[in-house]
Amino acid sequence: MNDTWRITAQGAVAQGTAPRDWHSGFDAVLEQWRQGAPSATTSGSTGLPRQHNFTPASVRASAESTATHFGLQSTAGSTVHAWSALPPSGTGGRMMVWRALVLGWELTVSPSSASPTAPPADAVDGRYHFAVATPMQAAHLLESGQLQRFHTLLLGGAPVSAALEQRLIQAAELAEVTIYHGFGMTETLTHIATRALGESAYRALPGIQMATNADGALVVHAPERGVDHLVTRDAIDLLPKTEGTDTPAFTWLGRLDDVINSGGLNLHPAVIEAEIGPRISPLLHGRRWYVAGRKDSRLGHSVALILEGPQDFGLEEAVMNAVSEMGRSRPRSLEFMARFEETDTGKVRRK
Repeated sequence: MNDTWRITAQGAVAQGTAPRDWHSGFDAVLEQWRQGAPSATTSGSTGLPRQHNFTPASVRASAESTATHFGLQSTAGSTVHAWSALPPSGTGGRMMVWRALVLGWELTVSPSSASPTAPPADAVDGRYHFAVATPMQAAHLLESGQLQRFHTLLLGGAPVSAALEQRLIQAAELAEVTIYHGFGMTETLTHIATRALGESAYRALPGIQMATNADGALVVHAPERGVDHLVTRDAIDLLPKTEGTDTPAFTWLGRLDDVINSGGLNLHPAVIEAEIGPRISPLLHGRRWYVAGRKDSRLGHSVALILEGPQDFGLEEAVMNAVSEMGRSRPRSLEFMARFEETDTGKVRRK
């Protein structure tokens, strides 16, 4: 396990006998905590990157909320083993370090990569109790037969495509791993809600209250994390509370900035993508894609489908035929983009 960076349950760094250049980023995150000045920078996927400074108390509240939500408290003689291959530049990668320090977890960090390798955990069964990954990393973990190395795997950083979600659901049952998708942002110190794959509703973590404003945007109140009336740009459908629980739940419709007003109808790209995915995924053989609005002389704006990779007229015809019966939300055009532009944390910049 030399090509890893590790924190023991006692909070000591144990990175083996061969430190790597990439370890320095995590050493800096550790030093931030020791100095009592944790901070993180937004990804820049929806604007210019911005740095946020946090108090140790807010980081601790976030960590403890995660532990409670997933039932991951360490006890005498029982240590929680965690794994990550997220970079130290993002909030997700940083919070894994800070969670380990706050909660007394043993954390193993592998090099950040689209195709990471998770070494066996030091736990009796060789499985990590908790792990985090991006959807792209999860696809590799599935394909390389590594899902059975985890008990709980939390995905974040990007939406999960419908095709990948179905593959993960099927593989997770065989591997006996539970997979969730998280919802959160830098300002809230990562996830504030999660949903199990196969479910549409996100359920809030302890200490999180939610509301919507007149625009239908999510408003977050999490005082223990230092968040007071944070108005997001996320459009949600807040669900009625289940009898006997005060836990907020919602379905995510997409970003308000991405809404396409087509002929007076507001269309959410995330909702359209969920409908399109099963229709076109078999045709794309792994190509990435997304939906965006384009100016239209008749409708004001119309739905466009953006595919990554070289132009292919045969593929274009097949894809447009596959979505031809979708109604008013169907894509009216298809564009090819040689390579999607990404943020430092791997999120696609939609254009």
